[in-house]
Amino acid sequence: QGFSGDQVASRPRNKGFTPPNEYLKLSEADAIFVFFGYNESFAGDDGLEKFKGDLAKMIDEYRALKPNGESEPRLVLFSPIAHENLEDPNLPNGNANNKRLQKYATAIQEIAESKKTGFVDLFGPSQALYAAAEAPLTINGVHLNEEGNRQIAEVIAGSLLGKEVST
Repeated sequence: QGFSGDQVASRPRNKGFTPPNEYLKLSEADAIFVFFGYNESFAGDDGLEKFKGDLAKMIDEYRALKPNGESEPRLVLFSPIAHENLEDPNLPNGNANNKRLQKYATAIQEIAESKKTGFVDLFGPSQALYAAAEAPLTINGVHLNEEGNRQIAEVIAGSLLGKEVST
């Protein structure tokens, strides 16, 4: 239910667009996958504590919401993927971006542990996938291509199921 540019505390929508909490109630969500951190990472170190506070507050709000009408939803937090260096002179190499992303991935893991939610690390595994890949897994260093999506989906499924998954 997210869109490009969303942040935990800022999800710009057109006037009259159904708010996220209402969508969760409409879908009677029992499980919520939470993918944030990339956009927020551009605030750097100065934005890290605010991000952590916003994420913790959102978890508390979603639990209290009980979108299925009966019980707290299961929440799983996901770190952002790493920036792939495509070694293209027209694109950044991602070094600075990855330094920020690593901090935000660590922050997400800390919040997951403190709030006792699930957590899936995509940052480290994506770096390993990039290093092993014979062809790029992103179209521009940050947006996955078809093969990148397939491989990251395997990481996600494997982490959620607790076993290796291949497609």
